[in-house]
Amino acid sequence: MNGELRRLGRRLARVLLSALAFLYLLIDLLVLSLLRPFRRWLRRLRLTQQLQVWVERLNRYVVLLLLLIPWAILEPIKPVSVLLYVHHHRWLATWLIVGSEVIKLTLFEQVFTMAKPKLLSFGWFAWGYRHWEETIAYLKAIPLYQQIVAFGRRLKTGIRLRK
Repeated sequence: MNGELRRLGRRLARVLLSALAFLYLLIDLLVLSLLRPFRRWLRRLRLTQQLQVWVERLNRYVVLLLLLIPWAILEPIKPVSVLLYVHHHRWLATWLIVGSEVIKLTLFEQVFTMAKPKLLSFGWFAWGYRHWEETIAYLKAIPLYQQIVAFGRRLKTGIRLRK
């Protein structure tokens, strides 16, 4: 009985990890891939480069607070979107949530990229970030994830060839 529970637990863990890999892939391929050209353009802006220099001069605690600003400003939009959705403003609610998430992800990523060296000076942050990277590497090693990435590449190549 104990061995059966262990096997069931392993199967369940594999299914959950596969689902996580799939969700990570969807987010990465659909959202972040669409934002990459914009993020590259944003990094080349003089204002962004000046911001980078400014962030490098800041205290690590201020940098940690700075990282939370995009989240703190844009996260409250979610309940507003839900309220709009409940009041039958579905398109507005959808666009509001999608737009705010895109902006939040873009700003958070930009600030995180600038602040990462300072943030890694916190032992707890370095530990968490290392484990995050290990988890992502593990998920990317799952065959289902690799198959979906290969499918996405084939699809992308097919779209390019048609143009």
